[in-house]
Amino acid sequence: MSKRVQFTKHGFRNLLFFLLLYLFISPVLVDYPSIANVAHSLLSLTLFFSVWAVQKNQNYRSIAMVLLIPVLALYWLGLYKIIPFDLLSAYALLALFYMLLIIAFGGQLIRSHRIDLQVIYGTLCLYLIIGLFWGALYSLLYEVSPGSFSGELLKMPQGSLLTTFNYFSIVTLTTLGYGDITPQNHASAALCQIEAITGQFYIAVVVAWLVGNFIADRRNHPQK
Repeated sequence: MSKRVQFTKHGFRNLLFFLLLYLFISPVLVDYPSIANVAHSLLSLTLFFSVWAVQKNQNYRSIAMVLLIPVLALYWLGLYKIIPFDLLSAYALLALFYMLLIIAFGGQLIRSHRIDLQVIYGTLCLYLIIGLFWGALYSLLYEVSPGSFSGELLKMPQGSLLTTFNYFSIVTLTTLGYGDITPQNHASAALCQIEAITGQFYIAVVVAWLVGNFIADRRNHPQK
């Protein structure tokens, strides 16, 4: 009999709340310099909750916690331009951090053979983390090559760059595509293409996996 995966209590539920809060609130807050730090603080809090959602018995949690410290340090130093090129390093580490979360969360969900609320929350969190991962990649590419993307939103203050690309990433992941930000070279176009494919594959595969596991669970544990 398969051993049921023990999720961190309310880990995915809390993370989903802060992910949605960050994605909904940060685009509004960054437009106002006096309260923009609230959005950046919300990102920091969301990252802490993402580490908490990783299983305790996984090495990923320790690695994620160690990686989170330089990510936040460089991110905040970059916002205040205290050290040159630290935003570039922060975006690179942030992308690596998100990749670690994707592997950790994906592993937790795959090993779970029973569909409950924690699994549902986890699949939603993983989808949004994938979007944030690509947002960090776009931000990194734009820092390396500023001409990689064009659009009116990119003319806004530097502090809103990550928020802007998070928006662009979610729009691309869902294949909505407003066209207000567009790739301008082959590297940026390739990233957009891969993300759009990933978003479609995720929905198709995860829905099939959820339904398959739900049916199998009902057969193995019929309701009386």
